[in-house]
Amino acid sequence: MSKPKFHLGQILPKKQRKFSAFPLDQKGSYYFFSARYALAAAIEALGLIHGDKILVPSYNCGTEVDPILHLNVKPVFYRIKKDLCVDIDDLQNKINDGVKAILVTHFLGFPQPIDEVKRICIERDLFLIEDCAHAFLSTKNGSYLGSYGDIAIFSLLKTLPIPNGGILTLNNERLCYKNRCSKPSFLPTLLYAAELLKPKGGGNSNGVGEKIGRYLCKGVSLWASSLRLLVRYGKFLDPNRLFNVRPDSPLFLKELCTWGISGLSRNIIKETNFEKIKATRRINFEYLLNHFLKNDPGILVFRKLSDGVCPLFFPIILESAESSKRVYESLVSQGIIAFRWWRFHPEVPWDEFPDGVYLKSRLLGLPIHQDLSFVHLDWIIEAFEKAYPK
Repeated sequence: MSKPKFHLGQILPKKQRKFSAFPLDQKGSYYFFSARYALAAAIEALGLIHGDKILVPSYNCGTEVDPILHLNVKPVFYRIKKDLCVDIDDLQNKINDGVKAILVTHFLGFPQPIDEVKRICIERDLFLIEDCAHAFLSTKNGSYLGSYGDIAIFSLLKTLPIPNGGILTLNNERLCYKNRCSKPSFLPTLLYAAELLKPKGGGNSNGVGEKIGRYLCKGVSLWASSLRLLVRYGKFLDPNRLFNVRPDSPLFLKELCTWGISGLSRNIIKETNFEKIKATRRINFEYLLNHFLKNDPGILVFRKLSDGVCPLFFPIILESAESSKRVYESLVSQGIIAFRWWRFHPEVPWDEFPDGVYLKSRLLGLPIHQDLSFVHLDWIIEAFEKAYPK
């Protein structure tokens, strides 16, 4: 329920459709196994060296910190306020002679004050890196997020039902990326793809075709689960083999820096109607928003869906860390995988950023992806309200 699924028919080759969207249609876009490896490539493209510094948002999931450390560049953290917005004053106060770039994250698809940050970068001669891992398909004033910075990174697999896929996009013509990526290992692609085939609960489709499709997908998933056990046993025998790596793992593995995107992911992308996905996500977000505005269970981060936003989740801030954990576990037990940033990266001085701790401890994201109907959303609402009664 947390992610959309792909269909077996998408594996079969077809006539190429003309669906496209930024940055897929850009010449300066390069494909990677996941966004963290695209970020590592971005730092290389900028020519940053040991001792250089990058300003990084204090509210983060940690996966954006590890590529920076891997390349011996120092992350310096700036404040993100409780509304998920950049604290411009703190950002400017953190700029010193060692800072070479600013990383800005468009959380959950909602734009940061990117024009103001870009102005600061121009005035201070800094590179601007846009982290659009959450913001694929989002726009601001008609321009795509990811088109403002010198460099942008995207995580396609957060929005699309693909087994791998991150993008590095170079907007600054003075920059270049010379290394080429190879196709990722077949087994990790296969195993993750099988997870995306798992039938999702909460639906009410009982047609013959739907039933056959569910049984077929379930059979593939069971077969893949058995294969995963064998793979884990094989990894125990030879721990250096990358049998079971995942694109959504919190780990950064240098061996994966040269992995690109799989053919399966490319095929699914070619069959994807991006306008429909964005429209559905917006409709689902507004459905939950209308409900919770009338039945406010906590703090709504956004009380309005801005024009152009393609939302990743529907965020709610609960009254405590304990409440967030309890509701999350209750939803998981019912097959609803909500979004919860639980990892506190040790490099971040968390005692200096209480707002970041507040967000990481209390923010819960409900799924609103393109496979969900109003029936699914009503089920999510019911499950949430049972776990978090007013």
